[in-house]
Amino acid sequence: MAFHFRALGLVLALVGIGQLRAQPLDTLYNRTKGLSVEALIEREREETDPRAKVMVIARLTGQYLFLSRPEDCMRSAMHGLEVADPTGNDSLIGRAHFGIGAAFTVLSDVNGALKHFNIALEHYQHTGDSLGMGWVCKEIAVVYQRVGDIEGTLRYLRKAQSYGLSQGIYGRSMSMLAKCYMERGDLDSALYFAREADGMKVPGTDPYGYANFQLTLAVVHAARAEEDLAEPYFKRALAVADSFQLPEPLIGASAGYTKLLIGQGRAAEALACARKGFEATEGMRQPLVMVRSTTALSNAFAANGMTDSALVYSKLAHAYRDSVTALQNKGQLQNQLFAQELKDREDAKLKEEAAAERANNIQFGIIALIVITLGIFLLVFSRTAVVGAKAIKNLSLIALLLFFEFINLLVHPLLGALTHHSPLLLLLCMAAIAGLLIPLHHRMEHWITNMLVSKNNRVRLEAARRTIEELEARPNEATNP
Repeated sequence: MAFHFRALGLVLALVGIGQLRAQPLDTLYNRTKGLSVEALIEREREETDPRAKVMVIARLTGQYLFLSRPEDCMRSAMHGLEVADPTGNDSLIGRAHFGIGAAFTVLSDVNGALKHFNIALEHYQHTGDSLGMGWVCKEIAVVYQRVGDIEGTLRYLRKAQSYGLSQGIYGRSMSMLAKCYMERGDLDSALYFAREADGMKVPGTDPYGYANFQLTLAVVHAARAEEDLAEPYFKRALAVADSFQLPEPLIGASAGYTKLLIGQGRAAEALACARKGFEATEGMRQPLVMVRSTTALSNAFAANGMTDSALVYSKLAHAYRDSVTALQNKGQLQNQLFAQELKDREDAKLKEEAAAERANNIQFGIIALIVITLGIFLLVFSRTAVVGAKAIKNLSLIALLLFFEFINLLVHPLLGALTHHSPLLLLLCMAAIAGLLIPLHHRMEHWITNMLVSKNNRVRLEAARRTIEELEARPNEATNP
């Protein structure tokens, strides 16, 4: 009975594992919704299934992204690639490279972002994941938008729409289109796409997206001088960003709302709003965001007649502008370190693949040598087979070439390390090995040929003797018709 219970438990456990592996990646990803950074880190440590583990890391990477922690975002994304790569699963590997591309985007490394987004796109193409391809194209559009290439942004947004977009990604794409048309000065189109983006009625499922959608509508209405319509959207964006602790949307909303309040002569409210935005910059290391916040606070102080404070924050804004270049240089150095670490991992993976391929080639070489060698000795020591010396010579030549290639596979890594992969030195070493093998091959060929000649003579003599004995046993057959 105890055995049956144990067997039943094992079967149920295996069924549970099978169901986990059968679950779609989106289902595994949605299981982590609403978890804090600390809870996600703990969940990632506990997960043993690579699929679930990669999805937890993807969620953690996104959390770091929304909390404006780019270095942590990159480290998390790189860890995701470490987990995904050994699986060989295109969907998991594509998701990991997508995370790295997003981290490079936040770090303002255009080349790194485009490289990993394109790798992600290739993996999603292998699986035929249309929504995944659309998602990647939308993020490539973000890269173009950050560098001010409006046409490139629009081109990739159209590609994203042609592949198809999930509901949340669709809204963000529409929001990007609204910003593009605002920069073009086409406020009517900007308003149309801003309304298209505003498909979320509650912030719970995607607070970051909800806050950005509200902010986009607020900015568009403010640009159209529709301040009474813009204000409710600013307030909703601020409330959600503050409630869910989203610093970047909070700073953007507070800066825009401060400008609107100053224009309406509501200086005290503008100062309170600007201070709220400035408080959200604590711990942030993005100078452009800091410039926006300190500029809004300086303007609010000036509107309240507090010129000394306005001057202080104006100077601080200028200091942040001056520090942009220095921080960009530092960021570029950090990006180079991240890129080098990724390259080292790629090189290590290539070395592992080369070592595995070399091991397979060595095994094939051993098998071929054994087959050829056994064939030669079977022919030599067979009691009945008569084989010409030319056939043995050809077989021995094949064996020599196989043996030389086998030795080359064995000693090549060692010789490469000793000669530092110098082509001339490697050629000399191979020539020396060939110089040792060829005399040995000639000796072996001569010995085998002699044995073959002796065996062939013995076989022929034995055949002749049997023929003579048969003829002697039937003496009358030759004379009687």
